[in-house]
Amino acid sequence: MNTKEFDFLEGLAKGDYKVFGIHDKDYTMPPASVPTEYMADDDGEGLAELKFDATPATIHFKSLNYRKGMNTKIDVQYVDLKNPAKPMDVETNLNDDGEASLSLPICLPQIVWINIVNIPWSSMSCVYLSPGKEVTVLVDMLHDDSRANSKIVGAKGYHARFGKDWYQSAYDEDTENGPLKPTIKKEDIHDVQTLIRYCDEERENYDKWVKNSNYCKAIKDYLIQFAYSPIFMFDGEQDSLSKTKEFTDYVLQNYSENLYKRNIVFCNEFPRASKYYAMADARGFNADLARYCYYLPQVLDSKQLEKPLIEDKNLSDLYDKYVAEYQATVTANKQGLANNIHYLDMTEVVPEDILQTILDKYKGKTILIDIWATWCGPCKLGHEKMKPVKEELRDKNIVTSKFDDWKEYIADISGEHYFLTEEQLDAIFQQLKGTGYPTYAIYTPDGEQTFTLSGFNLEKIREALEKASNNKNIESN
Repeated sequence: MNTKEFDFLEGLAKGDYKVFGIHDKDYTMPPASVPTEYMADDDGEGLAELKFDATPATIHFKSLNYRKGMNTKIDVQYVDLKNPAKPMDVETNLNDDGEASLSLPICLPQIVWINIVNIPWSSMSCVYLSPGKEVTVLVDMLHDDSRANSKIVGAKGYHARFGKDWYQSAYDEDTENGPLKPTIKKEDIHDVQTLIRYCDEERENYDKWVKNSNYCKAIKDYLIQFAYSPIFMFDGEQDSLSKTKEFTDYVLQNYSENLYKRNIVFCNEFPRASKYYAMADARGFNADLARYCYYLPQVLDSKQLEKPLIEDKNLSDLYDKYVAEYQATVTANKQGLANNIHYLDMTEVVPEDILQTILDKYKGKTILIDIWATWCGPCKLGHEKMKPVKEELRDKNIVTSKFDDWKEYIADISGEHYFLTEEQLDAIFQQLKGTGYPTYAIYTPDGEQTFTLSGFNLEKIREALEKASNNKNIESN
């Protein structure tokens, strides 16, 4: 009962945390002793030029108060141009010396997010990196766990002060120290010209606030160049006016977008915003990048689209490279799947016909349809729970039913599989009246739908299958 400190605790269950430096509630953690070199003084440099460069960037991690056995996990998130619509997560663990390094193929200057999960909070920070540049982040392993973002205590190297000033600016903007509000009220905006005047005034106030701040040059450049977004980037407010060609042209001529929106942490907004640039006649690297980020994810999601205008040769070549790799993978997967999984490509079937096209293939059989997604945890649990049921029904007459991820999951799932487009999937959901993933439907050999379930319930599915099949022979999908 007199114990004042635990140096190390570890739970017995798999996945439990190792926790160091636990003190009673009256204990005050002393301030971190951060070496001067990690105090992140302003290096006086502005942002790097926005251009493609395949040279990797590097993040180093060093720690204070590290104990062997901590094996601390650090998550780093950045934008990979192979999949610009989805931020890339990579993990590393500090070694026995409390150090780690990551080489990141970022290809473009961008914000990179760092997250250290500890008890009971997470410590999160960001760095601004460019291809070929390095930054070192200092972590204090025994620093105050009673508040968030306490363990990342310093940085040195390329734009080391960026993360510190980023958080300060985000805090300041929402206080009385933030930029002045426009004199025009939003409720008084009833025409495009008033909307434009509102944005001009808001931007002028924002830029003045940034320039008068004490932030480092890099964060000032970033905030002015990328952080402010006009109204049209957000759904809802002045929606009809902001979607007009007049306002869109105004925005394209006056604003640029970055891979990350500073006000929505861990949410990659650039592909969504890029559609405005992609559909216009804008030129230059920013317009090239917008079209790249808007079209490539759709092509890699099986949509048949013509290559957009990308004038930058390096970015254009990268687009061609990823499309060629994807097409080769699809071809190889289809050939490989034919050996052990019956994969049926339905991409050419119009959405409203997809369900009947599938049902027509199995006339005279009881059909179990399983609509699932690669990211859906309950779907995967359902696959595991259904394995013994499929074994039981193997001799009966029942048929049960993004490409790179999808093909990996189906390798261990017996039956026939259909890779559907978003439009086809929406059509099936409407016809089956499904409300989410997973959704199951059962049809009798006469083609009558007798069962629909959104969510997983093994006993209900088993009972419905037995009734529908009426003890006839079954296959499973």
